[in-house]
Amino acid sequence: MAMERSRTQVMFQFLPGNTFDYSDGRGIWRTSYLETDSIGGEIDRGYILNKIKYRVRNWDGGQMGFSTFDPERYHFGRPDDVRADLFPLTFRCQRCDRAHQYYDIDDLETKNSDLTCERGGCDGELRQYQFVSVHRCGEIKGLNVPSCNNEHGGDYIKLNTQGSQKAGKFKWECAICGWNIPVKYLQTCDCDYEEEHASDDEDDANGGMYTTVHRASSVYYPHYLTTVNLRSAGLGQLRSTKQGLRKGIAAYLGLVADDEVPVGDIDLNAETEPDEISEEELAHVIVSEDSVSTMAEARDHLRNTGELTSTTLNRRLDEILDLEELAEEDQGDEDNQLEDAGDELLQYSLSKQELTSRSLDELEATARERGFTTKADRIGTYPSILANAGINDVRVIEDFPIQTFVYGYTRGSRQDAQIRPFTTNNSDADNRPIFVDTAESEAVQFEIDPAHILLWIAATHPETNDPTAVAGDVTLPKVDVSSPGAVERAKSEIDEMDEEVQRAFILNHLTEVDGFGRFNTETEDSLAGDITETVFTLMHTMSHVFLKQASTISGFDRTNLSEYLFPRALSFVIYANNRNDFNIGGITTMVEQQLDTLITQAKTVGNDCVYDPVCSRRGGACLSCLHVSEISCSYFNQILGRQYLYGNHRHAGDERPGFWELAEML
Repeated sequence: MAMERSRTQVMFQFLPGNTFDYSDGRGIWRTSYLETDSIGGEIDRGYILNKIKYRVRNWDGGQMGFSTFDPERYHFGRPDDVRADLFPLTFRCQRCDRAHQYYDIDDLETKNSDLTCERGGCDGELRQYQFVSVHRCGEIKGLNVPSCNNEHGGDYIKLNTQGSQKAGKFKWECAICGWNIPVKYLQTCDCDYEEEHASDDEDDANGGMYTTVHRASSVYYPHYLTTVNLRSAGLGQLRSTKQGLRKGIAAYLGLVADDEVPVGDIDLNAETEPDEISEEELAHVIVSEDSVSTMAEARDHLRNTGELTSTTLNRRLDEILDLEELAEEDQGDEDNQLEDAGDELLQYSLSKQELTSRSLDELEATARERGFTTKADRIGTYPSILANAGINDVRVIEDFPIQTFVYGYTRGSRQDAQIRPFTTNNSDADNRPIFVDTAESEAVQFEIDPAHILLWIAATHPETNDPTAVAGDVTLPKVDVSSPGAVERAKSEIDEMDEEVQRAFILNHLTEVDGFGRFNTETEDSLAGDITETVFTLMHTMSHVFLKQASTISGFDRTNLSEYLFPRALSFVIYANNRNDFNIGGITTMVEQQLDTLITQAKTVGNDCVYDPVCSRRGGACLSCLHVSEISCSYFNQILGRQYLYGNHRHAGDERPGFWELAEML
């Protein structure tokens, strides 16, 4: 049966194997396959499959079915139509309560196509039970209906929930003699999947299967990858070479004098000179040296005497980055660290150069040119408000190009379950499908001030003042958070560092955070591992706070907004994910007219949670305060904590300051 839905809905709610309530009360259905339009020629299939391969092979719950990652064996398709079948095939008579079960659609159509009770003399209407059983191997079943052991057969078997909402309490019961058996005893899976984290509660699990309503989130978790869909000339070459990745890092660090030079055109081996030599210093050389009469000769003289040394971007990168030491902590190698950091910063740098965006200065100038003086004056106040929040830049992006790839699913658990791919039977193509959504959306990008981040790292990680503990040659000042004066002095020391040095310190101490929101276990007890967790959790928390407040002050539906993080660049993007219903220009209007309100409310009410103090004691993140929809969060609502932003660690006995709490001391 054909069923049309928006692509966004299909990508997260109507994927193969997932169940849904059909509109107009036509029962519960399960998607069998999707009709798609092939778009394999529009994407870098090898690049995407490498990222998926990394996720699948590092998946804690194991995988079944991902036997190859050859691009020729996969079909990248944009969903067009949904095909679904009635499921589950276990029914209840609305008149006599008798349970009915059918093996498949053919069995149902052959025996009871009009869906009426088969018990003699009843003919009541049949309705599906809303319960299904799932296993962490990926299996899903409807309820299995038994026959009475006392020779009454199946004509009088009914479901007795015993007034409980927990399926573990349910039992099948004979209406004649009272014979009964718990439902869970019949809901078993015959697979050999070993569950390391199975439930210890016999009421909730049996034989590894968990029974619940079909629409519960635990029944189906889609697994997806989100990337920025840049179409830069030569992007594949940049991604595949060390030099290309180093160009992305150099551009991010600001080592290129002309930031308008395309990333791909950066010459890492060109000789450069520092800009610190002033005209006064050159004039002094002319006066003191008889053989020197011009500025150019003065520079040559300083170069010949070694007082003015030239370098290259490659050498400068080697001087300020310490990827080798970070690789040792990560138990990996320098090439992997370069690839991880370079790919992210390449996307970040290219997106800043190539996307259509406007800064706050440009928004203010446009407003003044059009005679909107009040609007322009308001925008002019934003930089100082942002600075107080530790943010040094905000820009509106008109064409943020986002790609989502859904490549598999789990059941029973997001993390501790076997991930399954979609099969060739799940689409109209001949190869294994990966479902793709590609769109350009309006977005707002926030840049966190690296100096504020370093101050906060210094306050929360005092070991960064120890030269033997840090990666590289730069240490951070000691910060006595009990003294505002000491905090200001530490901030002044950090401000004296070149911005490239500030950013390099952060790169030297950030390891990878995988797509599941997990940190590398090899670095958990290292300084780099601690800083990675601290910085990433802060950024992710701030992103969620802004996303939720944006929906509150501007009327956006929360599910219409999503996030994308550039962790190493200290940047996050909030973008519109609903291309059909979203009001084009809504994000620009919010930034122009309500950015100050957004920041103020984020700082004043973003820490509110109806479940405090319990929530704060359990990590400071729950549905009430920080969680957003699965469509909106790239990391499945993992790695969040209000304490990192607001400083309420003390609920859990931790007195470290929050990022905004520390900013208030300046």
